[in-house]
Amino acid sequence: MSARSAARRHQDELGAVLAVHADRPGPVVIGLFVLVWALFSGLTLIAPGESPVLALAPTVVFALLAAAILVLVSGERLVVCERGLLVGSVAPGMRPYAVRYDQIVPGSLVPVTGARRYGRETGTGGFPQSTVRRSAWTRRGLHLVGPSAAEARRRRAVIASLQDPPPRSVDGRWVWFVGVGSTAPEQVAAQIARAAEAAGAVPLARSMAAAPVRELSGDPADAARHLPGLP
Repeated sequence: MSARSAARRHQDELGAVLAVHADRPGPVVIGLFVLVWALFSGLTLIAPGESPVLALAPTVVFALLAAAILVLVSGERLVVCERGLLVGSVAPGMRPYAVRYDQIVPGSLVPVTGARRYGRETGTGGFPQSTVRRSAWTRRGLHLVGPSAAEARRRRAVIASLQDPPPRSVDGRWVWFVGVGSTAPEQVAAQIARAAEAAGAVPLARSMAAAPVRELSGDPADAARHLPGLP
């Protein structure tokens, strides 16, 4: 499923797509995949099969597995639409979450850098969460406070719900974080602000216009100052 085909499922609610931002792994991560593939393939050639087909089969299998894993981890997207956002993976078998602008708490949506320190600063560690769309290579993103993952999912999903976090904001709502790839987070925030204002979410748009970029420090004492809504 592509980001735009996923957006078409929510077009009546979110409107047309304005921009798509992909949080894909960079060359270092891809290089590590290739290195691991070469290592495992080399080990199989120490004692190859009796025929060329048997000798090459493990190498092909490892290549297919590595390619499948790369496709799965490369699916994270932030889709900016006219009346809301699509957040999450569009990899095969996955569906992103839909968050309308009127569901986002005004003043909570801010651009963030230093996202590798997010787990330390928020105390969430590296545990996967439905509302925290952050990978090991994510450096830039957006923080916001909004609806629960169950509400944003727009469907029943037993396995995905196991990663749903409890409400963590000071007003009993849910904290979201989404990577924006190589795009400057303040640029993405400006796109969202323009769309939110056009959609009538004026308080959200105005609060974003005054929101500076937050560089995470990794210190839990800075969490509330860097990430609005956290206690």
